[in-house]
Amino acid sequence: MGRFDINKYKVPDPSEVDMRATKQNFELFMGAYGAVREKVGKNRMPKMTQSFNPISATPQREYDGDAERFLIEREIYMPEYEELDGLFWDGYTAISNPLRQDGTQRRRQIFMLRYVYGINIQAIIERTYLGKTTVVQESGVGFLQFCKATELLVTKNETKPLVPVD
Repeated sequence: MGRFDINKYKVPDPSEVDMRATKQNFELFMGAYGAVREKVGKNRMPKMTQSFNPISATPQREYDGDAERFLIEREIYMPEYEELDGLFWDGYTAISNPLRQDGTQRRRQIFMLRYVYGINIQAIIERTYLGKTTVVQESGVGFLQFCKATELLVTKNETKPLVPVD
């Protein structure tokens, strides 16, 4: 075997993935992540710049008395927030397209629009001027890369079929 273990980083083929279970895991994760973001006083979904880069979570100015008191009250939720926020950014940074210039940024943008902000495919097409096939493929690959990195991905060999196949 070579020095680079390809199986550690390989995203499984979509036909090998139990998409129903994976999407359920993703929805549970995003629900918990959104709730804890609200508990610590942030917007439910992470803000992004126009180029879909994350906006820094720490402001550049010192807090005044009211803001500082607010943060202290929310301190009990910070460990959970830091854990889920770290998982989210691990998944987000795992989304990549190494074969095309600007492909990573485009794939991340489509993933965020479709799966995080819940925008439908037609609206993404109109917003990004891409074709339907491209949006569906890019969002699907981005979704699998995110779920693989956050260990939300469930393969078909990990689940039992409801109806036995002969």
